[in-house]
Amino acid sequence: MVSLALDREISPGMARAKEKVSGNSDRSAFLQAVEQAAQKLRQVDCEEIQITAQDGISLTGHWRPCADAKRTIIAVHGWRSSWADDFALISNFWYENSCNVLYIEQRGQNSSGGDYMGFGMLERYDCLDWARWVNEQCGTGLPLYLVGVSMGAASVLMASGLSLPPNVCGIIADCGYTSAHEIWKHIVKNNLHLSYDLLHSTADTLCKKKIHVEADSYSTLDALRENTIPVLLIHGTDDRFVPVEMTYENYQACTAPKRLLIVPGADHAMSYYTEPRRYEAALRDFWTEFC
Repeated sequence: MVSLALDREISPGMARAKEKVSGNSDRSAFLQAVEQAAQKLRQVDCEEIQITAQDGISLTGHWRPCADAKRTIIAVHGWRSSWADDFALISNFWYENSCNVLYIEQRGQNSSGGDYMGFGMLERYDCLDWARWVNEQCGTGLPLYLVGVSMGAASVLMASGLSLPPNVCGIIADCGYTSAHEIWKHIVKNNLHLSYDLLHSTADTLCKKKIHVEADSYSTLDALRENTIPVLLIHGTDDRFVPVEMTYENYQACTAPKRLLIVPGADHAMSYYTEPRRYEAALRDFWTEFC
């Protein structure tokens, strides 16, 4: 489980276990729509960016500027996914609504360096590095928003506990979990039907060995209790991977201005696919209110 969660390289057998871990459901129509849109997004003229993270890991991003931009988005994809897959469906909406977008590749995945993923505990610092890159390139005149899906949502929420640049005007988190410990516990109990009580000590030991932090060393709740940046939280009611209750926990913990969008019937990361108009309206309202 820990290898599947954190390791860049995994065996084919472990890769096949991903479906069971994420909860079995029929997502074929959604995945087909994502694949078609992702192919188009990859063909868009984006500038490939390379930066070095605070711990020396090489990170890759894809910069898509917009003429007469009104805001800039840093888009953070999820666990064992990609920038094109997680944001393919919404990318045209962003562009048509005057958004510069920096699509980043999370550490330990795709073209970014690193042997391990950090489940947000390490990636929160990468979000800060990318925000600094945007301001170095574009200045601080435009409002900046951190946007994440799934593990990317946990990453941007955990980043809210850091000293982010003053022009970061909002954080948008779609189907984020609260901590590595809690999501692993949920998956083991509900999707694998095992007892996490018997496994968590070993899991924590392996986690600390691999990424030098324990699975419960930091959470979105820790960050949101200290956060002062407005937050928009989004989740589908039928999420079989990250339970919607975790977004309710994040909402309750957040002491900053906060907004909530719950999409009935949406499975994991499918809220935009399920109700695009409500989703877009929530984004426009958030941008207008917090810019």
